[in-house]
Amino acid sequence: MPDKMKTHSLLLLLCALIFGACNKSEFLTEGDYFHLDHNGAKLPVWVKGNVDSGVFIITVHGGPGDSGHEFPLSKGFKYLEEDYAVVYWDQRFSGLSQGDPDDSNITPELFIEDTEKVVELIRHRYGDPTLFMLGHSWGGQLSAGYLGRDDHDQLFNGWIDLDGSIYGALEAQIMKDWILEQVPGKLNEEGSDKAFWQFVLDWYEAHPAPDNYTDQEPYFFADALDGYAYDWERTQELNPVPYHELIFSSMFSLAYYVSGLTTDQSWADDLNFTPELAQITIPSLLLWGKNDGAVPAAVGDYVYEHLATPIADKRLVKIDECSHAPHYDQPEIFYQQVVEFVEQYQ
Repeated sequence: MPDKMKTHSLLLLLCALIFGACNKSEFLTEGDYFHLDHNGAKLPVWVKGNVDSGVFIITVHGGPGDSGHEFPLSKGFKYLEEDYAVVYWDQRFSGLSQGDPDDSNITPELFIEDTEKVVELIRHRYGDPTLFMLGHSWGGQLSAGYLGRDDHDQLFNGWIDLDGSIYGALEAQIMKDWILEQVPGKLNEEGSDKAFWQFVLDWYEAHPAPDNYTDQEPYFFADALDGYAYDWERTQELNPVPYHELIFSSMFSLAYYVSGLTTDQSWADDLNFTPELAQITIPSLLLWGKNDGAVPAAVGDYVYEHLATPIADKRLVKIDECSHAPHYDQPEIFYQQVVEFVEQYQ
């Protein structure tokens, strides 16, 4: 009898999983989904939202090694899809990208080339629509590198830099300053993990000039200071993750959850796209969380200062109670700022 009950329970569970997997899901039914093959990599591209608007926002995700497919999980991007077409895609060695690209000679030029090909594909496939580019975190650095070369910026009506990197060595020091400013308060805070915060001080004493990407410890420190999500519980409530859909009714494979950019990231440590900022003249919205610990708001000040866009056409907005991802932490403000910008310059 117990064996029969166990078998019955397993059958019920299997049926639930099978039927659950057959339910309609936005991940399998909404938008256009296709791949771009370039230089050994097979890059997935997902176009969602209001294609009829004629306005396309091409996103460039963070990392290196994250995924553009995570953007539509946020309420901020769900809002944007109601008004505009949004292009999500994954870079080589990232997210859901496939193929067999050579990981022995990774250069920023490869990523810029991929970005160029994605833009060309969107323009060709959708009849040369009105374009905006939005880069988040590492994607801000990559989008600046792309826009600031070969007059690429002239293909776009505007650039949205969302808590974006730009100059690795500078950011590592700004991040260090941001973290160390807060550690004394944590050491004096009742009930805090004083051993951990002392470890932070000791780590920086031993690593006074950390690398921007290969040294991972500062990112853990920033996370412990709510530098990624301002209020994790509230952010989860605002942006509930549909785990069942992602596992059983989406393009996300099991490999996605256990892999990322496993290649050496030292190629990105010393990148400095400040010279490219001097070549970008299109309208620009720099959108930052005031409590961003991964790419602190002082980086936004630096980008604003070096960006060649006329003062009348560039703005830096720092959002209260917001860290590294405004589209998650403050989706309504993120949406409002982006829409105001797009409507002004489309």
